[in-house]
Amino acid sequence: MKNACEKWREQLRDTALTRAATKDLEEHLRSCRDCAAELRDLETRRTRLDTLLPLVARGSEPSADFRARVLAAAEAIDRRKHGRRWRYWTLAGTTAMVAAAVIIGVNWHRQTGLPVSKEELAAAQKLADWRAPSDSLLETPGQEILRTTPKLGESYLNVPVKKVEEE
Repeated sequence: MKNACEKWREQLRDTALTRAATKDLEEHLRSCRDCAAELRDLETRRTRLDTLLPLVARGSEPSADFRARVLAAAEAIDRRKHGRRWRYWTLAGTTAMVAAAVIIGVNWHRQTGLPVSKEELAAAQKLADWRAPSDSLLETPGQEILRTTPKLGESYLNVPVKKVEEE
């Protein structure tokens, strides 16, 4: 079909379905072989579909056991949903029991931990405070300066600020 014939496309389809053409379309079909061929193709397709329609409609009734199959499928789905609920509740209960067991175990372990005697605690404190004899060799005179270096936002000068007394 040519570009000039595009405006006739809808009318060709309507004519193929209704078998009634307008006078303008009939005049165009006499002068345009492409549109006439297109109309013949559309009419052939309509005829073929009309012959197939009774064959399709013949098998449109549901089978005799259709109702029974639908009801059985609905009951099976209901049984599956019921089974799933029990699985969810079982999983939730198991999770709660495991969490409770872990909490109880942690609390029991804390309460039954071995107490540390005062002698062991004193020995541990001595080890924490112990310094090697060579530590005094590693100290430098500059360490005192580093300890007294002002922090960020502080000043190097420690000048007392004189407050102006109000008269």
